[in-house]
Amino acid sequence: MPRFNLTTAAVALSLLISGMMAGQVPQPSEQFPDFPKNLKPYFIALYVKGAKADAPQSKEERDTFVRQHTAYLRSQVEAGKYLLVGPFTDGGQIRGMAVINAASAQEARALAEADPGVKSGRMAIEIHPGILPDIGCVHVEYQSKAGK
Repeated sequence: MPRFNLTTAAVALSLLISGMMAGQVPQPSEQFPDFPKNLKPYFIALYVKGAKADAPQSKEERDTFVRQHTAYLRSQVEAGKYLLVGPFTDGGQIRGMAVINAASAQEARALAEADPGVKSGRMAIEIHPGILPDIGCVHVEYQSKAGK
C-alpha cells in the first residue's frame, strides 16, 4: 500500500491551487462556447461621491481640483496602469470609473487612493475585481504637454 507523505501532499495541494487560480478566468469550451478567448483579470475602480463632495468651493478651488485630478489620471494612463478612465455624466453617486491593470487589489487601491480627488475627500473609491476582454490595445489620446 503506498504511503502518504508530506511531499506528496504539498505537490497535490499546489497543483490543486494552481488549477483553481487558472480556473478563475473563464475560458471558452464546448460547454461555454460564447466566452471570449481573450479574457483577462482587471480591477475596476468606481469613483464615488466622497464625504466632502458637496462642500462649497470657489471657482479657483474647483479648477485646481479638476486640473490635479485629471493630471493624475493622465499620469496613470501614460504609465499603463489605467487602461480606461472616464466620468459618468448623470450626476449620481458614482462619479466615474477606471479599469486598472494591477497585480493585486492592494496595488489597484493604492493607485486609486493616490488620486488628489480621493485624497481631498471629494471622492471615495471602490475597487472591484473583474474579468474583461483584453483591453491592452485601447489607446487614449491626449494633447501634447506643450498644449499642441
